[in-house]
Amino acid sequence: MNGLICAGMSMVFVAATCGGAASDQGTKLSPLPLSIFDVTVTPHQFSDEMHYRTPPDPELGALVRVFVAHTDPDGEPVQPRVTVNERTPAEWLDADAWAWYEMPENLGDEDEPFVIEPGAVAMFTFNGKTDAWGVGNTVQFAIEDVLTEAQASVSLPIAVDPLRIRQITCLAAEADGIIPEHMVIHVTNDGAEQVTLRDVAVYPESRRTARRTASFTSPAADSAIPAGGRMVFEAETGPLPLTHGYVELVFDDANGVSHTRWAHLRFKADQFDIGAGWLMIPSKDDIVPLTQESYLKTLKRMHVNLFWGEHVPGYTDDDGPDGLYTRYPMRQMAFFEDFERYNADEWVARIHGVDRLGEPQHVRQSPMSVYEALAPYKEARYPTMVTLSEERTWRYYIGIVDFPHYDAYRVSAPAADVWAMYDCWDQPIRWGAPLETIGVMTRSLREQSEPLPIGIWSQNVHEGWQSMRSRHRRSPTPDEILMQAYQGLANGVVSLYWYSMQSWSLLKFRDAIDISTRIGREIRLLDDLYLAGYPSHVERVMGDVRPDLEFNVISAPDAALLFGMDLDYYPDHDERVFAFRGPRDIEREFPLPAWLQDPADVFRVDAEGVYDVAWEPTAEGVRITDRLDRVGIYIAAKRPEERTERAAKLAELKAYEEAVGFDPGHNDADYQVLLNDLGFEDASELDRFQ
Repeated sequence: MNGLICAGMSMVFVAATCGGAASDQGTKLSPLPLSIFDVTVTPHQFSDEMHYRTPPDPELGALVRVFVAHTDPDGEPVQPRVTVNERTPAEWLDADAWAWYEMPENLGDEDEPFVIEPGAVAMFTFNGKTDAWGVGNTVQFAIEDVLTEAQASVSLPIAVDPLRIRQITCLAAEADGIIPEHMVIHVTNDGAEQVTLRDVAVYPESRRTARRTASFTSPAADSAIPAGGRMVFEAETGPLPLTHGYVELVFDDANGVSHTRWAHLRFKADQFDIGAGWLMIPSKDDIVPLTQESYLKTLKRMHVNLFWGEHVPGYTDDDGPDGLYTRYPMRQMAFFEDFERYNADEWVARIHGVDRLGEPQHVRQSPMSVYEALAPYKEARYPTMVTLSEERTWRYYIGIVDFPHYDAYRVSAPAADVWAMYDCWDQPIRWGAPLETIGVMTRSLREQSEPLPIGIWSQNVHEGWQSMRSRHRRSPTPDEILMQAYQGLANGVVSLYWYSMQSWSLLKFRDAIDISTRIGREIRLLDDLYLAGYPSHVERVMGDVRPDLEFNVISAPDAALLFGMDLDYYPDHDERVFAFRGPRDIEREFPLPAWLQDPADVFRVDAEGVYDVAWEPTAEGVRITDRLDRVGIYIAAKRPEERTERAAKLAELKAYEEAVGFDPGHNDADYQVLLNDLGFEDASELDRFQ
């Protein structure tokens, strides 16, 4: 688990999970016409590598989802009332035993009570906070039909099933499409025997319940998951509605016994967005950067396609044939409360997600209040988000939003952890924290958010850093920007937002333009693999005191991304920056999942080219010998044409940047234009930014 503290990971079948598809019997709740078809359990965890002034509460609960179906096609609707261990959800919340819940009592109201119609499926959720609600316990789950007073109860073990749906990515038929039509599903099998996927079904929600709308029979080939193995499945679903829903996988074991696994998510067209923050904040003389074409060109060249904001006069409304928004469109995150307006296709295409609560952990906003604030967005056709900031307690917020993300900056920044408590340096430092803790936090949030993809706010230039932590250079160096970003990327984020890339900070720290362009180009080169892939391996090589190297694998259907990251950096106490020692030789085996073993080709890529690399197949994957310069990215490809296609895509990206016709990172005349457009006569006016 690499430093993650996790609730009991013993893998056992949950008794309620057997029963095949929702038309089968499941676990009956007689005399009610209801059956439980799955219970999914996400164990809480936190990292013992992070250092906080207040240690994490050692008690670990779990996020529990119970999938209930009305199985009598000729029956009457059921108006359920749920109790767990003989108490109502509200009582458990008041007792501080649960962090949040979604049950019949808050799925409906007095005017429109929640009901389960014949043939429909519903999901009930609670997030337990204490050991009593963690893996290894059993709860008594009771349902009463308010209409008939019929009651039923069943004992449900809180247990992690050996078959786990790790990630579901929904993709549109075209890159800029908004309707998902294709699913990529990653599954692991920690059981003792092989299973074979027989069926995939989807259940879009309507009025908080769902009905099976389509079934996709898996082909016989590549549908088996060996004991202790993993597999990726792809399903051509056809157009899916932009709503929440369930995905059901049906597996057969060697004895012909069926096992179902369910997942809950919002159906949306996932794409890798590269964002920045509040780019409408005036620079000088009330000049709004987003209204300046030179600034928009700079962002475009860096492959930034997202900003925080809902309406920026002079930009978002300048959408005529030759308008600024028309020529330099970007996606947006903000409040988007007017569903009647923003549910339109044109806006769904622009909205990355709803980000209206800031950082609830910092303002002590409870998980239940976050759930209640975002509940109205069930009616939206676009996803909700929340910015998590403290890994110590973010387990209480898991499961609430559609696209979780977090921020955690490692130099010159406010932070939840206490940097002076890290004892991996020759002396304590207060201006920085280990950069690789970004990877620790990424893995923690990703694993607790399954099967949802996650994003990250990654540190870049920002005005707010200049008063923090007594560094001479308050914004991160290019090397610090690079390593923080790749600690997120190599560990499985599928969107990255630069914090915060204010225009005047970008002018002051001109070297950030080049490194941000490099990272942006590399993301765009590989974004399809990030989206369709899931991290299948991470390994740290320890030095005498601290990590020396990190190796990661992200496995997609047709190729794997392999990463080597040099963690042998050190604090330069004079400059108060992290310094890297230079290129170094590496030789490392990267384990690959079964479907990617014995690849047709392995090669290295970066922002400048596609390169040969010394490699050889092994029994478990591939062994690579190379010279590593901070970050190395390799592709192990099933298809021999992968190399040619990546080289062609890289050439297109370089041509895209060249076509922008503006390069303030290298061209002094362009830099002066950007400086003037943002209200500054010359660079000396930026001296107040350190």
